[in-house]
Amino acid sequence: MSGPGGESLRPLVFVVDDEPLLAKALGAMLHRAGCEASAFATGSSAITALGRTRPQMVMLDLMMPEMDGIEVLRRIREIAPDLPVVMMSGQGTIRAAVDALQLGAFDFLEKPIDQCRLEAALAATLERARLRRQVGVLRAELADRFRMVGNSKALEQVRDLISRAAPTTAGVLITGESGVGKELVARAIHFQSLRAAEPFVALNCAAIPKELIESELFGHERGAFTGAEAARKGKLQEADKGTLFLDEVADMCLAAQAKLLRFLEHPEVERLGSNEPILLDVRVMAATNKNLAGCIKDGSFREDLFHRLNVVPIRVPALRERLEDIEALTAFFLERYCRQNNRALSLAPECQAVLRGLDWPGNVRELRNLVERVVVLARANPVEPNELRSFLGQASGTVPMRGQAPEPGGSLQAALDRTEREMVEQALAAGHGNVSAAARALGVERASLYRVMKRHDIPHQTAE
Repeated sequence: MSGPGGESLRPLVFVVDDEPLLAKALGAMLHRAGCEASAFATGSSAITALGRTRPQMVMLDLMMPEMDGIEVLRRIREIAPDLPVVMMSGQGTIRAAVDALQLGAFDFLEKPIDQCRLEAALAATLERARLRRQVGVLRAELADRFRMVGNSKALEQVRDLISRAAPTTAGVLITGESGVGKELVARAIHFQSLRAAEPFVALNCAAIPKELIESELFGHERGAFTGAEAARKGKLQEADKGTLFLDEVADMCLAAQAKLLRFLEHPEVERLGSNEPILLDVRVMAATNKNLAGCIKDGSFREDLFHRLNVVPIRVPALRERLEDIEALTAFFLERYCRQNNRALSLAPECQAVLRGLDWPGNVRELRNLVERVVVLARANPVEPNELRSFLGQASGTVPMRGQAPEPGGSLQAALDRTEREMVEQALAAGHGNVSAAARALGVERASLYRVMKRHDIPHQTAE
């Protein structure tokens, strides 16, 4: 079986054994199993070859002159930590097998090796290696998905609070408008904490009917209520040793608030329909876009629960409070959605002035959705400001300009044009007519600013 260029698609296996006949026999067995084999009589020659070619697997003899299999395995781990290695020996000891497995060998086979045992070890090792690679990819994607992007002073203050709160067990209450990234903050705290390897469980309290929220949190036994056909763990038990993130906690009913407060004071739960307490170790973090002081005043949120959750308060700034992050966020989302949609796309430099002129009521979520819409629908490359404005007009709801409401009966396009012109004129005035200074203030190239000036008929004498 070959690829488009004639290259073999069979898995390549390095066979490292100082006995030529055994290495040749093992190579024939690997060929029958659907692999290509490269034989090496010494560990040093195999290590040298690893610098040129990376196989899918190594079969390594334990007892060899010059450098034994354990030392070769150590060297392989330094060069290629994730490369699967299967050790072999005709006179191996249990101690040697344990040492090899502790160093990361996937399996240990005793000689003579028969075809069935080889094929079983081969299949298991390659599948385990595939799963490891997949887990690595998923972890990288997860880290990318929940990365906090930007270097504004407002965001740096949030990062500072995260770094100070993460090593502790203190409760954290995260506040901010919808779409600012409150869950990102909670995940950042979790992944910087000592609980990073344990579960992070999120529950949106606003999405759960009040009659089911207690079951979601604490779990239930079979028959605890109509429809409870099987016992079920609650989110608190799922998060044991890890973190539970309660989003939109202000929407939790008072009965559930009382039970949550009790858990925070005495960390054990009883599933609905059971009297048996279950001791848990869970760090609880909460978030809301509501004014909890007002909720306490109107009686919809318990004051004692507020104080228990609000040990470390973190307010996430709105996007309009960190406009200097828009360029980095736009580039981040553009790269992500181009990769996902197999497109190569860029924005004209003038687009940054358009984006910075918006009020962003939907915050980072709104910007993310806009960039995805642009990647999917844009015709031109690079995307010019006029086309970008057309995608703003396709958004649900309005996209107000910062500090200005559209005139009654006026179009969104006209409002965008008017604001862009005003921003340019204000930047030029602030820079005393210096185009370079105005371009720097607006975050665009000098040539791009000239094009904007020409489009809006701003005379050069205004700028010079």
